[in-house]
Amino acid sequence: MIRRLGAFTIILYSLTGLSFGNSVHQSPSTLLNHTGESVQLRCSHNIPSYNTILWYQQPQQGNGMKLIGRVYFTNPEMEGEKRFNVSGDGERQAFLHINKLASTDSAVYLCAAWITQC
Repeated sequence: MIRRLGAFTIILYSLTGLSFGNSVHQSPSTLLNHTGESVQLRCSHNIPSYNTILWYQQPQQGNGMKLIGRVYFTNPEMEGEKRFNVSGDGERQAFLHINKLASTDSAVYLCAAWITQC
């Protein structure tokens, strides 16, 4: 049991990039909207030198998460769906905008802070 908990902690640490005193916050924690409406999710972090915020979608049906987009410094980059948009500053906070909600948008949305090195 201890080994499993340790492995989970390591995986969580590598996905979020968290260490003591650093944090990533996402809000709101829950949304319930109607199809056709638009929503905005916010992600913020306080991790020095991290310059990218990534947004993921975990659909209700299907396995794993898929990358929706990222904000590298102030440069948004999208992956696919045109109704989805990202904005903000990867060094502090970023937003995920979803326009004209569809039933297929019902999912878990996650954000993560990341450091991109060139």
